[in-house]
Amino acid sequence: MDFTRAFKYPFHNSAKVISIVLVLTILFTFCIALIASSHDWSSYLQLIGYHEALDSVNELDEPGSGAVLGMLGLMAVMVFEGFWLSGYSVEVIRAIMNNYDTMPGIEIGANLRKGFWLFLSGLWYAIVSLFLGVVLWLLVGIFSKLSFLLGSIASIGAIILAIAYIFLAGWAYFVGVARYAWDGDRSALYAIRHNMRIAREHRGPSMRLSAFMIALFLIYAIARWIVETAIGGFIGPDIVVAAVITFITYYAFNLFQHFSTQHLIAQYALEIGIGGQHEFDKDKVDYIQ
Repeated sequence: MDFTRAFKYPFHNSAKVISIVLVLTILFTFCIALIASSHDWSSYLQLIGYHEALDSVNELDEPGSGAVLGMLGLMAVMVFEGFWLSGYSVEVIRAIMNNYDTMPGIEIGANLRKGFWLFLSGLWYAIVSLFLGVVLWLLVGIFSKLSFLLGSIASIGAIILAIAYIFLAGWAYFVGVARYAWDGDRSALYAIRHNMRIAREHRGPSMRLSAFMIALFLIYAIARWIVETAIGGFIGPDIVVAAVITFITYYAFNLFQHFSTQHLIAQYALEIGIGGQHEFDKDKVDYIQ
């Protein structure tokens, strides 16, 4: 995996990334404007650090129709954003696996559909994780009743197993997403045991993927903190202006980081043999296997 290439990927496609940032910012800002128009909220900007503390805070009126529509709009946009971005990321991974450096075109319907399947697969991983967590909790409880020493050993063992499972499940999820991106087979998203086997047999690349993802997170987190600190003092009491700047910085840093991460996942997939080169047979859904 080439960290530098992954880091540069969204910058090489900066026009498309910025266009996505602006569209999402406009959608969110419109909803915020509806909410802002229903009351004078300037006093509350101090709560998010964009306004000096005031001696008094205006009492809130009953929310008007604008506030209600704005809140409903915010929820709708968040759901749309989550499904669309997940589905579009599948296409990004597929394009990179096919050695395209240009981000693919946007097809809202197809992207939303694929995002929906990823959402369901995420629920499936969560259900399996919850089931295994309950099993570990019950085992620790049983050993704790036998003796304090056995309970302590069981607790330590459960923590170690939980951490190991979190990493392995995360790698397995990326394997499933990459397999789905490559051949469009939805069953790959839910084949937890099979995906875990692939990830476990390629522990080296899996661990490098985690290390690179953590490095990306730290780089963007520090850069975002510096930028937000620098511009925070220049934002006035207008809640819409504050919202616009907040959304732009939030989406800019998060989307650049996100697409760099997708590039890493695509490289990871190719390195472990996904893309018509691996010897693993197609499989059906594993359920809790």
